[in-house]
Amino acid sequence: MNIRSIFRDRKRSLLWRYTPRFRTQSRGYSSSNATPSTHNVSMRRGNRCRDSLRIHSTYHNFGLDRIVEIPEYKIDALELTHTKTASKYIHIDANDPNNVFSVLFRTPPQSSNGVPHILEHTVLCGSQKFPVRDPFFNMLKRSLNTYMNALTACDHTMYPFATTNAKDWQHLLAVYLDAAFFPILNPLDFMQEGHHIQRKNGTELERKGVVLNEMKGVFSDAAQVFSTKAQQLIFSDTIYGHVSGGDPRYIPDLTYEELQAFHTKHYHPSNACFYSYGDLPLTEHLAYLDEEILSKFTFQQESVSVDVREPKFTIFQETKPLHVIQVPISNTAQAQAEESAVNDKANTKFCVTKLLDFDSTDLFQGFVMRIASYLLTEGTAAPMYKALIETGLAHDFTSNTGIDTSSCYPSFTIGVEGFVGSEEMAMTLEKAINQGYQSVIDEGFDPDRVRGLLHQMELGQKHLVGNFGLNLLHSFSSVWCHRGQDLIGCFQFDPMLKRLEEKMKADPRFLESQVDRFLRSSKTKESKVLMLPNELFIKNQKAYDTQQLEKLHNTLTQCDLEEIDRKSKELESYQQRPQSIDCLPTLTVDDIPREMIKADWDNFTERKLSSPSGSESVCLQHVCVPTTHEITYLRFIFDTTSMFSPAERLRYHSLLPIFTSALGALGTSTISYDSLPTQLQNCSGGISFNPVAYPSLIDAQRHSQQGILVGTYCLPNKLTQSLDLLHQILSDTQFSQPKNLAQLRIILQMGALNSSRAISSSGNALAGISSRLGLVDAAFYHELYRGLTQIQLLQHAANCSDEELQQLAKEFEWMAQRIFTTSNLRICTVTEDQLQLNAENAIQAQLVSKLPSACSDASSASSSPSFLSSDLDLATMQSRKYYGFPLSVNFVVQSSPSVSFSHPDHVPLIVLAQILSSCFIHQRVRERGGAYGSNVTQHEGAFTMSSYFDPNTWATLETYAEALEWMRMGKFSEQDLQEALLSIFASIDAPTTPANKGRIAFLRGITQEMRQQRRHQYLSVSLDDLRQVAERYFQPIGEGVDNAAVIIGSDAAIPEFKDKGFVIGSLN
Repeated sequence: MNIRSIFRDRKRSLLWRYTPRFRTQSRGYSSSNATPSTHNVSMRRGNRCRDSLRIHSTYHNFGLDRIVEIPEYKIDALELTHTKTASKYIHIDANDPNNVFSVLFRTPPQSSNGVPHILEHTVLCGSQKFPVRDPFFNMLKRSLNTYMNALTACDHTMYPFATTNAKDWQHLLAVYLDAAFFPILNPLDFMQEGHHIQRKNGTELERKGVVLNEMKGVFSDAAQVFSTKAQQLIFSDTIYGHVSGGDPRYIPDLTYEELQAFHTKHYHPSNACFYSYGDLPLTEHLAYLDEEILSKFTFQQESVSVDVREPKFTIFQETKPLHVIQVPISNTAQAQAEESAVNDKANTKFCVTKLLDFDSTDLFQGFVMRIASYLLTEGTAAPMYKALIETGLAHDFTSNTGIDTSSCYPSFTIGVEGFVGSEEMAMTLEKAINQGYQSVIDEGFDPDRVRGLLHQMELGQKHLVGNFGLNLLHSFSSVWCHRGQDLIGCFQFDPMLKRLEEKMKADPRFLESQVDRFLRSSKTKESKVLMLPNELFIKNQKAYDTQQLEKLHNTLTQCDLEEIDRKSKELESYQQRPQSIDCLPTLTVDDIPREMIKADWDNFTERKLSSPSGSESVCLQHVCVPTTHEITYLRFIFDTTSMFSPAERLRYHSLLPIFTSALGALGTSTISYDSLPTQLQNCSGGISFNPVAYPSLIDAQRHSQQGILVGTYCLPNKLTQSLDLLHQILSDTQFSQPKNLAQLRIILQMGALNSSRAISSSGNALAGISSRLGLVDAAFYHELYRGLTQIQLLQHAANCSDEELQQLAKEFEWMAQRIFTTSNLRICTVTEDQLQLNAENAIQAQLVSKLPSACSDASSASSSPSFLSSDLDLATMQSRKYYGFPLSVNFVVQSSPSVSFSHPDHVPLIVLAQILSSCFIHQRVRERGGAYGSNVTQHEGAFTMSSYFDPNTWATLETYAEALEWMRMGKFSEQDLQEALLSIFASIDAPTTPANKGRIAFLRGITQEMRQQRRHQYLSVSLDDLRQVAERYFQPIGEGVDNAAVIIGSDAAIPEFKDKGFVIGSLN
């Protein structure tokens, strides 16, 4: 994948991918003066609510307030209110088998002790009907869910799940609702999930807890620290000035009694909203809710009065002065002795945040400001990009840039990172931001960009995304929390777009006037934050933690210490105690269809298109689906497997992520770099370019396939234009043109910033790739494309000289000529049958007939940038490797050799990995060890165990060694096998969107017959099969088996691991 998509963690998703929030008039199916009445209606799956239910009637003590048709999504939205408790219910009646449910509570924090977050964890540790230690994780393996989670937002908490199975829905509904409303809240679970003190080695004190370690990991990410501090400053007098997830410094302040009291007040039906989506009968949901849950409660004024607003807060307070905060210095700056912490651009950030003078429940104004936000900041033609990035003042926008309506006080932030930090520079950046606003007022937004945005909205209404019901849930949750009056308005799009178009027609400068009114001329509260790196930050942080524990230790008596030991032993005993989970509902393997669902089959046809030379043909696969809402999805893969000689392999494959990031971001001979994205927006959903590598199905250890995957989608009337632009990008990108060179440098700088950020958030994935080097051939390419080696390359490339930049551009010109030929090309289209011929003709005329058949000049560029010859940290498998980074927690990964996809043992090894993950590693690494998460995966060619946000290293490696013995001893049951299969099939049978149809067959050559054969293999796996493969592949460490351990952890631990024989890797 390219560096923009891999290392970018900014939440700047296209606004049309999520349902915008706005107000509109509802259209009911019955008159508003209907007489209230009570009905018992029997509905079946697929029955439409509009045909069965009446407005102002009551069903199972829920009064139906509104039914609104939303034709743009082909759904109906219903709003109901429970007559006894006043809880709200929103139902989306949709012809979609992937049904969603959630319960939401307003949970405004009054401090940063993390009580909403820790409660979210603890309620899922056992309830009255299901008194088992971990019903949530146990239900993950007892259902066919397509989604299960629990989420803590800044002011509310939600518990969503999704499934296509009606029986599964009832099971998950029962467990989720009992957990939310009737949890046990065992003090020992509070200790495990929240925080507790124990004595390390019987002497010094240490703090442990799952949420504590999760938030330590979060606060190790400079981007997270920055956005959190910026929010706390602007909202210092409100609940949003607190960290709802918990600040590690204050989490230990939370008491068990506070946790209980918070649940009593906030987890009450009078402070709740229920949500469901899909084709299951609504009346059955209402009946269960009323009889099993709500009938046990009465209206509670204290709960219904829970509010997230601060009555005394005003958005017109005096603007605060510049606030300076500190974070760890990056490894790159530490490695450069001549460069001070102040010059560490990677962690230097600045932002200006301004409160907006409208309410978060004003859906139309929020919608308008999202559009203005996008036009201001997104893309190389955006005014703020021109003012801040293109001028060289900074390298990228920060992750909190844009509009935020998650709080009840909307705000807008412009933030940048990657500059030499000082208060003087902050003043320069603030001035540039104001100039960016002024340029919009003076010159206006480019009409082509506005039209492109509207076109993207049209496409977004037709482009089906996975778990659509969950997207709708997220679109209204904050509006409900902020007591918005038009919840159904959150789901409607067309009326809002029509209203916007009318405003723009009446006033062509309507959008510019909104920028002037809310951002440039408004006198609302404003805050400025400057983040500067401090080389002593981590040391000071650890010293603070140590000092606090020492202070506590000095106040404890011997009796207190003995009580700590007693509670620690009690918790350990509790965690190790065998438990029966028979009270939990479960599906069985009999609920899994033995044959693939017909809708999941891909209907393929294959054609040959003529290349320009006529001597060769290009393979085109067409996947026909019933409906794509007129969209044609296109995939192209240019094979690079045998393209480069062994001497060129490292050089060019390591450049592919940067190369693909430049495609579509640089101009051609006729289109400038800042016009090209706008033209793409006006005709397509954009074009993606990503390097990919897939293991051989037969011999993953020694062989793999590599290529560049190109993807786009568009409507029929835009197909020719889209393909013409694609051809220009492939064959005519002017890498060496001066303005493109400047843009290429910006791409390198952005990539370096975002790649560093990936280490603290995705260290387990990066360590996992590194651990499989030497075991799987594809891992070599994964390491070059998206691993630690690519991060190192980007750090060097971002600081390259002008001469090296020109050399890099020459390399890219040669690579484009070499790669983008029809001899390397395969194509796949996904669309409706009647659109197939149009797509085929357009591809032939606009792309295949224009691309060269082969590269005419095979000689490579004469010289390469010097950073390519740097000592990139890429090698064959190292048995043990440690990477130091400014972290408070660790990522611990171990991989061992395994088998390829087609090997008969591959399926039982996948099952065994699932059993090991849920029945051993989870309990040892997360519950007892305190890590935020763990995982076990049977890859193609390698077997991997991993942990993330883990306070331990050695203990986790010992657990991995014990896991091998646990598997070899065959300490698993038939129930474990059945549950593993359910978890596996939940993934296999998850609904597929039209855009992803045929993907696995096109890219991997995995046919439907192969998928069906593996399905039978899974359903035929026995305990004996598992024990045999465990004995065959998991010998004890040291007995001729190569197990590679890779750890990304604290810099301070480097000497310890070096002394223990670990190879110390560099992240500089």
